Amino acid sequence: MTLNAYLIPGMSAGKESFEALTFPDHCATKVIPWLLPESNEPLSEYTKRMLVEVNTHEPFVLIGVSFGGIIAQEALKFLKPRALILISTVKSDHEKPSWMRWAYKLKVHKLLPYYIAGYLAHKPLRVLPDHWQKRWKQYDYYLPMRHPEYLSWGVDQVLKWNGTASIKDIPVFHIHGDCDDLFPLENIKDAQVIPGGPHIMILTHAKAVSKLLARICQGF
Repeated sequence: MTLNAYLIPGMSAGKESFEALTFPDHCATKVIPWLLPESNEPLSEYTKRMLVEVNTHEPFVLIGVSFGGIIAQEALKFLKPRALILISTVKSDHEKPSWMRWAYKLKVHKLLPYYIAGYLAHKPLRVLPDHWQKRWKQYDYYLPMRHPEYLSWGVDQVLKWNGTASIKDIPVFHIHGDCDDLFPLENIKDAQVIPGGPHIMILTHAKAVSKLLARICQGF
């Protein structure tokens, strides 16, 4: 029986971020693209719009990375997947680093110039060093969603998210790297650890992540 695996990428990321991962033959994968949020749109309503394509008449799992993991957890308010697979993300406000809680209280993120991200889509100047040009191209490739309204809204949602109590009777699998600099492992509970895995380990440690995904998905 085919198992539909809906992949929700990290903030600003697209289908390209999953290219290095492999899945079992019985899994049919679909990457869910980011949408522009509506004015003052609550996270729950945004999640419903984003996951409208999920086929609930066939068995499926949700796989969320970073901010996509938060979206996947919000989706449990109206969807019942066979399992929830979280990668490089958090399950509650307690798993966030303390600086995020302070940033939200002080509203520091409201001062960030998100519009600058749009300019990074342009080709780098030739006068820049080669290693910077390489990084610029990678940023342009792996993070295609850089609209300032989306970024401003998304950062605000991550900082103020407290978790959800909707994870009941649904198996949850959390995969996390022990070198994650955004969400340090020391704050994470009940995770399967990828040694040396950074926050972007679906790119840097794809084989190790794929091995765990295959093991998890075989059970469904």
